[in-house]
Amino acid sequence: MFCQSCGAEVAGAFCATCGARASQPSPPSPPPPAYTPPPAVTAVDPQQLAKERLNRLGGSAQLHGEEAAKLARQGIGAMAARMGTVALCAAVLLWIAWFFFPAANLSGRAVASESYTFWGLIGTNFTNMLLMERATSHGLFSIIGLVAIAAPFAAPFIRTAWARYLNAAPLACVLVAWIAIYINEHSAFGVIAIEEGVSPFSLGWGIFVVTIAAIVLAAGALKKPAV
Repeated sequence: MFCQSCGAEVAGAFCATCGARASQPSPPSPPPPAYTPPPAVTAVDPQQLAKERLNRLGGSAQLHGEEAAKLARQGIGAMAARMGTVALCAAVLLWIAWFFFPAANLSGRAVASESYTFWGLIGTNFTNMLLMERATSHGLFSIIGLVAIAAPFAAPFIRTAWARYLNAAPLACVLVAWIAIYINEHSAFGVIAIEEGVSPFSLGWGIFVVTIAAIVLAAGALKKPAV
């Protein structure tokens, strides 16, 4: 033991030198904690990370796609129940043929070869084309045509007796278009047809698909409404 005042080593409870109380030696301090290295950082493969992200995005897209497909099936089923399956198919085919199927073609020495959809055909002035002027202009008749081919979709939702006649609107528009197309091409290519023996203008199969689809829809106008 050691003296609290002078620090001399003593044998009893008090210091023989200064008489102060002796003290116990300080206990040894605990050893410092052992060093633990930080966990090793594993490098992530960028390709693997990108693959995992794509898998997550693909799973999310698939889930939303399934929900959208389910809603689409329900909507198509409800529309088919109102319009009838045949009428709905005819209306969809009419829209596709109107904008995408070849309705007419130009070919020959006097003109440049070109193909027209029904939508492009009803908006083209062939006389202006031959005069190198602006030949394409979708005016009032084109807008009426869009309203006409949309009418069969609206007919089942209109609760009046005359609503069924809206199914005949596409056919009426197509018949008027046939007359306008004939006048248009005859006035533009009539002289060329006489000189060369054949007209550079010819109808495509798309215009007949449009006409047949319109006839199928017009048959719905003959059906009596359900009581």
